[in-house]
Formats: sequence, structure tokens, C-alpha cells
Amino acid sequence: MCSSGGIDPDKLHREALVADLHCDTVLRMKKGFDFSVRDTSGQMDIPRLREGGVDLEAFACWIPGDTPLDSCVARVDLMLDSLHEQTGRHAGQIAVCKTAAEAEAIVSSGRIAAFLAIENGLAIADNLANLRHYCERGVRYMTLVHTSSHDWCISSADTSPAFDGLTPFGEEVVREMNRLGIIIDISHAGPAAVARVLAITSDPVIASHSCVHALCPHDRNLTDDQIAAIAKNGGVIGINFFSGYLDYRFNAIADSVKEEYKAEIDSIDALYPNDYGARHKALAWLFEILDEHQSQLDITIGTVVDHIDHIVKLVGPDHVGLGSDFDGVFAFPKGLNDCSRMPAITKELVGRGYSEVDIRKILGGNFMRVFRQVCDR
Repeated sequence: MCSSGGIDPDKLHREALVADLHCDTVLRMKKGFDFSVRDTSGQMDIPRLREGGVDLEAFACWIPGDTPLDSCVARVDLMLDSLHEQTGRHAGQIAVCKTAAEAEAIVSSGRIAAFLAIENGLAIADNLANLRHYCERGVRYMTLVHTSSHDWCISSADTSPAFDGLTPFGEEVVREMNRLGIIIDISHAGPAAVARVLAITSDPVIASHSCVHALCPHDRNLTDDQIAAIAKNGGVIGINFFSGYLDYRFNAIADSVKEEYKAEIDSIDALYPNDYGARHKALAWLFEILDEHQSQLDITIGTVVDHIDHIVKLVGPDHVGLGSDFDGVFAFPKGLNDCSRMPAITKELVGRGYSEVDIRKILGGNFMRVFRQVCDR
């Protein structure tokens, strides 16, 4: 890091290519809301992306771990249909990018580049042909696993893994993703799975929405050894904005509140077992309670940049980016409650003395390097 040298953070943010490596907004899209209109719920829509100066947004098609294998492809295709319908309807404002070159051309035209992703390798239903199908539909990264292990990859949340990280089929998935030019995302993967992926892959990987374990000891966060290994691989870590991954004190509060209201939460879970959006809406009162408790903690934009700082001090500025998790989690730092607030991160980086070159890398340049290396060939 070096002196800010009179950098104007607003100007820099406007001029830099800003990439957010993970959101779950497609869960709202498939409900039919108009993405071009400023919404009163959630954290993302086109007006707020523009206000926040976000040039590339990665839209993750997430499926839960209990999805039956014979339903996986139809479920993902429905979400991809929703994404393509929205980008087609609002083609003057947003367009799908399949390569970094396409993304840069879209951004140069004044539009937002939509990057298509899948969250949870369960989506391929144990069949590499499905991975090829998603690639043909424009998917350019896949998160290998989510909060529960599946047949070929162990989750970071799994305390009794049935195998050592990846099965032989999981290793085939990694190699096929390399061959197809799909970026491997190791967020949510268990330590043994991450290590095996890094030993096999010929391409750099990403952790699209993860934080630093040394600052917040949660299974979803990356240890210093993992961060160093990802850097050695040439990969990038997108810092997650969820309060529970930024500051472990929040998790103690959340656990206490959830225990207090367990009966009410269980009742809502039973009402909406397969409808994440309806469940999320029904739990709005719980999120308000948690937000009130969070106000007692000092979780701010500075906390996000603390995680960035840690990675920069450990491995340099070339391996960190932003992975908000907007529309996928329920608690955010003060001043960062939706995508319109993204310029505040640039302001904080400038205030801490980061150079313009390094800020541009963190905001999106590092991810674009990986995107180009894996997908533009």
C-alpha cells in the first residue's frame, strides 16, 4: 500500500471496472419481479447496481442440498431461463457475458455485464453431460458444494465427512471444468476438498464469497494456509459481506435469537420447505430483531476492508476481490445494506492508503484476470 496521493474515491470508483463475484438475486428473479425497477426489498436491482457503480455482477443459480437428483437440471434451467428472460427484456441495460472480452465490451457500451454461475455442484446430478449443458447455456463458474456434502464433494460444514474431500468422480469434475473453461469456485468446500482441487486444477480458482478465518473463525472462512495456496494457484478470494462471516460475535447473537424463537422458525420452515423466497419474506420480523442486536456491534465497511487488508498483507493485492452475497444472507455491515453502497468500499480503501492500481485490482481487475485466463481461450 502507498499514500492515497489525492485520489478522488468517487471518480476512481466510477472509472474502475467493479465486479461483484456472488449474489443470489436470481431467487427473486424467478418469482417474476422486474429487475429494471428499484425494489423495496432485497439488495439488488438495475437502478441500485448503477448507483453502486457495479459493472459486472455474478448471478448464482443456487439449489439446496436436499434437491432430488432427478430435479436438479430442471431447477437450474428454470433459474437460467429467468436470468436470460431478464437480460433479454432489458437488453439496453444488461447483457450476459461468456468471456472477459465480452464483459469489457458490454461495460464499454454502458451496460452491466451479467455473469452466470451455479452454486452447488449437486446441480450436475452426478453427470458430466449436465456440466456441458450448463456451459452451453452460458454458465462460467460453479461452486462445487454448498452447506451439505453431496456424492462427490465435502462441504466445510460437514463435521463427519464420508470421504476425503473429493471422490474420483469429483476429480473428473475438476478436470472437465478446466477443459470446458468454467471457473472452479471453492467457497463452501471443506479443507480436504480445497486442497485436492488445488492439486488437480490447471486453472486458477476463485472463492467467490468467503472471508478470513484468522479474523472470524467460521468454517466458511479461509485459513491463512488456504489463502496462500489460492494465491500460489493464481486465484482470487471475493470477500463476503455477511456479518456472520466478518465478525464471529454476530453468530453468538444470532444463535441466541434463533434458539429463543425456535418454535416460530420451525413453523415457517414447515410452511415453506421448498420456497426460499417465501420463507425469507416470512422471516422478515426475525431479521429485524437480528439487525437491532447487530447495531450493538461495530461491524462496518471498515470490517470488510479489514479482511481485504489481511489478505493483502499475507499474499499481496493480486488475489482479493468482492463477493457480496447480496440477496443470499440477512445481515450486513453498517452502511453496506445493498449494492448501491459499494462506492463506500473504495472510499475506505483510499482512506487506508491503497494505491489506485491496487484498488482497481481489488474492485474487479483481479477477477477479470482469472475470468480472461479461464474463459477467453
